[in-house]
Amino acid sequence: MKTKGYSLWLMPKGKAYKKFSQLIKKLAKENNALVFEPHITILNVTMLDKEEVIRRATKLVIGQKPFLLTLQNIDYQDNFFRTFFVKADISDELLSLRKKVDDAFGIEYTTYMPHLSILYGEFPSSTKDKIIKNIGRDQAMTFEIDSLILIKGGEIDKWRIIKEFPFKSF
Repeated sequence: MKTKGYSLWLMPKGKAYKKFSQLIKKLAKENNALVFEPHITILNVTMLDKEEVIRRATKLVIGQKPFLLTLQNIDYQDNFFRTFFVKADISDELLSLRKKVDDAFGIEYTTYMPHLSILYGEFPSSTKDKIIKNIGRDQAMTFEIDSLILIKGGEIDKWRIIKEFPFKSF
């Protein structure tokens, strides 16, 4: 499966990164799926070049304070990129950042379901139910978000981080 253009991500760090990175690798191995970095997509950008995305992202992090993001329970859909994920709480800080991103990129606000995918692919519900039984539905964890990450799209195994934009709360 392939994505187009660029994406802006929020990424866990420290213990949260380690936990979800290991879980993604474990599930990928057990289900013959691709490994990817743990992340919460905040925006996919398909119509701008890299320099313009960098310019807009650099401006939008000015004045942005770090905030806590909480993940809760596992859920799944019949969607390749949402086949298996952990839902994120929709906090005021996360919605505020999403609005800043939408404004910076001229996007009309749409419904946002923040989540951290832990398995990509097409799997029957029985497989997903078995995974939940093995790892548990509750994956609650809170961690600090202090930057935006820009990645280049394409084939999943070719996704690469291009630049990190630390929040500048001054």
